[in-house]
Amino acid sequence: MLIEWQTRDMKDWQADAIIFFSFEKSEEPLPGFKRWMEGSAPWISGSQALQDFKGKHQEVAVYYGPADCEIPRLIAVGLGPADKFELDKLRSAAAGAFRKCRELQISRPALPLAAFEGLPLDRATALRESLIGGICGLYRYDALKTRDVDAYTSLETLLLLHDAAPDDTLRAVPIEADAVASGISFARDLVNAPANRVTPTLLADSARRLAEDHGFHIQVLSYEMAQILGMEAFTAVARGSREPAWVIILEHRPPGTENDAPFVFIGKGITFDTGGISIKPSANMEAMKQDMAGAASVLGAFDILGKLKVPRRVVAILPCTENMPDGKAYKPGDVIRSLAGLTIEVISTDAEGRMILCDALAYSLRLEPALIVDMATLTGACLIALGKEVAGLMGNHEGLTRKIQDLGREVGEKFWPLPLWDFYFDYIKSEAADFKNVGDRTAGTIIGGIFLKQFVPDKIPWAHLDIAGTAWTDKDLGVAPKGATGFGVRLLVELAQRGFETSGNQGLKSQ
Repeated sequence: MLIEWQTRDMKDWQADAIIFFSFEKSEEPLPGFKRWMEGSAPWISGSQALQDFKGKHQEVAVYYGPADCEIPRLIAVGLGPADKFELDKLRSAAAGAFRKCRELQISRPALPLAAFEGLPLDRATALRESLIGGICGLYRYDALKTRDVDAYTSLETLLLLHDAAPDDTLRAVPIEADAVASGISFARDLVNAPANRVTPTLLADSARRLAEDHGFHIQVLSYEMAQILGMEAFTAVARGSREPAWVIILEHRPPGTENDAPFVFIGKGITFDTGGISIKPSANMEAMKQDMAGAASVLGAFDILGKLKVPRRVVAILPCTENMPDGKAYKPGDVIRSLAGLTIEVISTDAEGRMILCDALAYSLRLEPALIVDMATLTGACLIALGKEVAGLMGNHEGLTRKIQDLGREVGEKFWPLPLWDFYFDYIKSEAADFKNVGDRTAGTIIGGIFLKQFVPDKIPWAHLDIAGTAWTDKDLGVAPKGATGFGVRLLVELAQRGFETSGNQGLKSQ
């Protein structure tokens, strides 16, 4: 979809339709909406039809004017009550408006900056979040369909209406919004695609294409190379599959940042998870194609970092493999030596995510990182504890976990902190090795975090994001249609853009 500016007096605006927002039960329209109706749309100003519109959140109404009008359609979208307004509601309202335009096959709708007058936001923020929400709401995955495919998969052009030339800040907003939405779609495409197409090799090829497009540095370690390095936890999981396994190391290193301590983002890349020898029930196992959502979100974030030329050194480490049952597969009762030298007693081969992540964490220490964030669909327990719209957040540094919560709240990605107190280690004590890879059925999400914590020194700020519930949605969320959500992409980008200072912040205290 093209995004174009149209800068002229309000009375001279031209478009196939115009989008405005309204609060619920408001006595008057928002100021910009009111000005447009009074000055340019006498056909709607006194209409009884407009009185029927209540402004409920995501309520969409279309009003038609005379055929010779410069803008013959008004699309009104509800934001809900003014005292409960938040950015998420603006994003989903914009998604509803954009979808209505697609449904009506409107090729050149318009979003005026005047639509944001009266909202408790600056114009640049309102415009950016409306565009990201609207474009993300249009997303569809139909790459493998051969019939019943809607030809109108996207709008042709979106006009941004303003009565003066936009300043540099406003002019940059559509570019940023398009890059962000594109990166989220990149991640969604990978997660939505079936596992016979999205293999570890395809993830490696996708990373290579990003490296070529954006000038990233890339290294892809084969199974044999990982074995030589001593990544036995990773290769233990990988040896049950006939698909080649890879550890992808992708680096965004803008000029002048070569010697900076990098931010390291680690993503779990299990492209299909049967559970291995500890095999999962067959019901709903097809959903396990989404077990590489952590890696997909990191790749989507890197697409955005490259497009926006974010001036920070960032490294991705993506361990990618299938988890399959086979004569060579690792077994319950095996003791595996990790890259860190710590030994792990395998209780469940279905706790494979932490096995591959621990070697990625150990490898990341060679980079002397400023911070580490790992993202993984790690535990079904997180889904039980927090539901499908909130991700689990654990770490060793209170400042970093607070930063992630704050940034997530801004971009519509909710995180809730869980403790990693030292006594939780008792749950995974082992008589055969340094520790086990699972405990009993209690505190499952925390036990995944406490396992990973063993591989990160306290001096390095680290956060673990369990996105098991949020990576996929079975209902339409407005900005995220059914399927992969791309959750976590924006959080990683915002963290890289804004940075994080460790001085003055204290690590989380053990109890």
